Amino acid sequence: MRKRNASALGAIALTVLLAGCGTNSTTTTTSPSPAATAGSTTAATTVPAAKKVTITAQGFKPDQKEKNDQLDQRITRFKAKFPTVDFKKDDWQYNPLEIGIKMASNSAPTEYTTYATEGKVLVDKKWVADITDSINSWEHAKDMNDLLSKPFVVNGKTYGVPIDGYVMTITLNKKLFKEKGVDLPPMDWTWDDLLTAARKINDPAKGIAGFIPMGKGPEAGWNWTNFLYAAGGDVQKLDNGKVVGLFNSEAGLKALEFYKKLKDENLIPQNWALGYGDALNAFSQGRGAMVMCGSGNAADTAINEGGISKEDLVVYPMPSITKGGKHTGVLGGNYRVINPKSDKDQQQVAFKWITDEYFTDDFLNSTKKEIEDRKGKNRVYIPQPINYWKDSSDFGKKYTDLLAKYDNVFKYDPQLISLWDGKPEAQYEAQKYYTELANVIQKVFTTKDVDLKKTLEEASNKVQTEVFDKVKVE
Repeated sequence: MRKRNASALGAIALTVLLAGCGTNSTTTTTSPSPAATAGSTTAATTVPAAKKVTITAQGFKPDQKEKNDQLDQRITRFKAKFPTVDFKKDDWQYNPLEIGIKMASNSAPTEYTTYATEGKVLVDKKWVADITDSINSWEHAKDMNDLLSKPFVVNGKTYGVPIDGYVMTITLNKKLFKEKGVDLPPMDWTWDDLLTAARKINDPAKGIAGFIPMGKGPEAGWNWTNFLYAAGGDVQKLDNGKVVGLFNSEAGLKALEFYKKLKDENLIPQNWALGYGDALNAFSQGRGAMVMCGSGNAADTAINEGGISKEDLVVYPMPSITKGGKHTGVLGGNYRVINPKSDKDQQQVAFKWITDEYFTDDFLNSTKKEIEDRKGKNRVYIPQPINYWKDSSDFGKKYTDLLAKYDNVFKYDPQLISLWDGKPEAQYEAQKYYTELANVIQKVFTTKDVDLKKTLEEASNKVQTEVFDKVKVE
């Protein structure tokens, strides 16, 4: 799942579009991130000037007229600075089952957008160019967010530039805690801390759940995978061209045991079969103290749709399984990469094209307009908690200073960013894996004496034979 914070999207993304925002392999459509729209203050001029260079940029389907218009405008701006560069457009959208064919037929675009999950496999298959030298000579290299860059840094070399991203979080309703006289758990919290808080807030008679997990659809498996990761587990690995499932493990069993505790102690909604929107709506209506979600989406829904005060919400990282452990959550996002089969001049131009409009004031001005538009409508702006830039960079400070000028901006606790850790989603057939795990979770929530080990083993065997074994890795 690649859910994004909806608050800062829309108008900003259309105002300053970074071409080629990736499509998602999820059940929900992800809007282009505002981070994807920012650009570069000082354009490097190290592009071939004496001869024509043609690159193929990733575009959009013909029916996406507005996005194509924005792309054309960006091409025009780029060519005004670099007139020897010509463009072709290709509306192919990345698909992990098609990229091998595109590379074999030499028909992939010069640059394309892919997902956080794909870094290692694309590098291993030599389907992305090594851009380490270009990154190292780029003036903004030191300003890039290390956590968000991580999925495309392999063996110390860089192969992709992040556009946007999220790390899974848990949003807490502080008002419910206060009404019950319960202190908030420490932000450096554990699974036991979450359970303790849920027990104290839980009030089934009033229809208030201690914790709201997503219980139906692929999002149920997406939610659960965060606990698999926190327990030190993984979904799959690539072994000699074969996708092998790993979630039938001690970590997977611990994650299922945690879910069983939630159900056995009646800490989840009585109607637990909630999809993504259902869970966020329940939280926004005050029917649960905590909900799991990517970035600031839960806060956005609760504040701007549910009418909850922004002062009554706080966003936590995923809890660690033990005190002092990693607060690992699912990391998702979109990345721009370069086709290694293009020649060196094309790769050089493609890197310039990708990064040319990073770190400009255009994004700041668009953000300002969005905040002011929302203020006029009595709505709150929910910024992304993670962006392609470091918060400590000059650009990051400008962004932070801009947000501080307005009282209708939601603020994250600084500890969130210092504590959280991101691990990318499964590389192959993540949605089918999530869907099968949703069936497992539903069995845990409905079966009194469920055999967790057997249930997990059966699911693993099914996913392996019906899904993973059928993946053809070119």
